Amino acid sequence: MSPEAALSGGPDERQRSEEAVPLPLDLLALGAAVAQGPHNQVVMAGHGHRARLTLTTSQGPWHHHPNTPETFIVLEGVLVLDFRDGSSARLRPGMSLSVPAGVSHRSRCEPLTGGRALSISLEVQDQQVVLEPEAPETPPPEEP
Repeated sequence: MSPEAALSGGPDERQRSEEAVPLPLDLLALGAAVAQGPHNQVVMAGHGHRARLTLTTSQGPWHHHPNTPETFIVLEGVLVLDFRDGSSARLRPGMSLSVPAGVSHRSRCEPLTGGRALSISLEVQDQQVVLEPEAPETPPPEEP
């Protein structure tokens, strides 16, 4: 199925697009149409929020969102979220996790499951992203 057909709910439902009734979105078909990652695409938005379809194929950068939590819902593969305290969350299809605002994290896929993780991220539309250095900066030692 093409990305356009996935977004419209299928070819037989396109005529409904002129009505006020929203069309269903086939997220799995849309994700299957993405050949390579990393890929981020806003698939729904409204009332100050958005849903972003993300294909993770490698490790992302450390970052945090000062103005919003970020909720991940895994559709396919295994998504791993790493945190600065050394902990990680391993999310399989059907699992979700909400990272609180201000918490440093990065995402990566589980290589043993095909090196591909498809997820939805729920966030506010004006989400702020603060990229961070790979290793936390350590202050220089104090002089005696």
